[in-house]
Amino acid sequence: MTRPLLLILCLLAAGCGADEPAPVSAKNDAIAITVKDFRYQPQTIRAQPGRLRVDLANRGRLAHTFRVERKDAIVAKISSLLPGDRDSTAFRVRKGEYRFFCALSNHEELGMYGTLVVK
Repeated sequence: MTRPLLLILCLLAAGCGADEPAPVSAKNDAIAITVKDFRYQPQTIRAQPGRLRVDLANRGRLAHTFRVERKDAIVAKISSLLPGDRDSTAFRVRKGEYRFFCALSNHEELGMYGTLVVK
């Protein structure tokens, strides 16, 4: 096997060198999320059942929204945040998996989504 082919196979086996960001756990029933253009940080959040407060800060160059969905039902939302804006929302979560995303234009398709796992 040639070296370039071996290198390509090693990169594929290792996930092309791109590590999945580690999940971040909510502390004291709250989580801070930073919005950068087309990415939420963190993208994977763990939380306990009960009340959860999300503090959102837009550090990007575009306006963004925040929606939390479970089984096709919106359970929390923050309307458009302009660059530099902050907002927060509180809602109750039950055990299960939720999806959060930006509802503007094609932002979700460009990578503005994440997962909230409640255990």
